[in-house]
Amino acid sequence: MDFISSILQDLLNTLFSFTGDLGIAIVLITLMVKLLLMPLSLKQRFAMRKQQDLVGQMSHIKEKYKNNTKELEKQLQKHSAESMKSMLGCSTLILQMPVVYALYNTFLNMTQVSSSALIPWISSLNVSDNLFIIPCIYALTMLAPNLISFIPYFKASTQIAFNKQMAITTVIMSFILTAKTPVSIGLYFITSSMYSLIEDVCFRIYVKQKNKLSIN
Repeated sequence: MDFISSILQDLLNTLFSFTGDLGIAIVLITLMVKLLLMPLSLKQRFAMRKQQDLVGQMSHIKEKYKNNTKELEKQLQKHSAESMKSMLGCSTLILQMPVVYALYNTFLNMTQVSSSALIPWISSLNVSDNLFIIPCIYALTMLAPNLISFIPYFKASTQIAFNKQMAITTVIMSFILTAKTPVSIGLYFITSSMYSLIEDVCFRIYVKQKNKLSIN
């Protein structure tokens, strides 16, 4: 872990020297790490979608073979095996954690005292945002993935129903998480969340187009 943190710290210093703005350097290094981990992230998204599809298929099978116990058991065993494979695909998130944690730790232990043109109302990225603008922005970026599901084009047939209580909890926890932390951490969280949102939108568009082609 220390080895990864050391590499990321050196990269951050290089980007800071090149851009002359620590905030921009943080955004760039966050995007670089996200792009590096994109294959794992996409694999996780495909696995989660497959898991959702299998849940829908399972309900259909139970209804279809409700009067045929032998065939029902056979079909359920088959789909249970497929479900286990897709769950293993979701475990790719675990493989990302060491790098993500090292990146977070790099920003948390930053020694540079610098402002950024991206956040002009803050004198140093090592302090928290007393105006709470960063926490509000982060809370909104965390809520956005739930809101785009209301756009008809992005709505999936196997989509999990919107949970208002969960959405409110997400907003509150996101605000609390960044309210007293250094702005550098908040900037990292916002960049990471925005990247995930864009990746999610692109993934949904890809799935929609793929489904259209399969139908045609």
